[in-house]
Amino acid sequence: MMGQPILGDRDNVQALSVDGALAYKAENYFGDNMVVVGTGAINHEQFVEQVAQQFGTVAKAAQEPQINSENNVYIPGLMFVRDDEMVNSNIIVYYDAPTFKDEDYYGFMLLKNMFGSYRIDQNAGHLNDTRK
Repeated sequence: MMGQPILGDRDNVQALSVDGALAYKAENYFGDNMVVVGTGAINHEQFVEQVAQQFGTVAKAAQEPQINSENNVYIPGLMFVRDDEMVNSNIIVYYDAPTFKDEDYYGFMLLKNMFGSYRIDQNAGHLNDTRK
């Protein structure tokens, strides 16, 4: 996850278990969710044979139902975060931008120009910073 330490969040690492890792593997590592690519001067038949040998036992579809697989719902919202929780908070804002042929394209471009670009030296800071 972007913004998190490479070794994981300390609060979550202690809760990891073998059963949890196996459940994660069953939910995410399956044939329909993988792409194997070979490049360079390779023998196609040998490559296919090696892939079949290494990945032949992988299930074609998920063994467990995938959680959180529903579509996003765009809702306006306001979020309050306690200052002492800012260390573990990650927020992403995204827009379903219209294409240049869409009737809302120029309205979206107006919003883009109003919001400007994010600059960490100007926009980031402590929640209780009096300048914000």
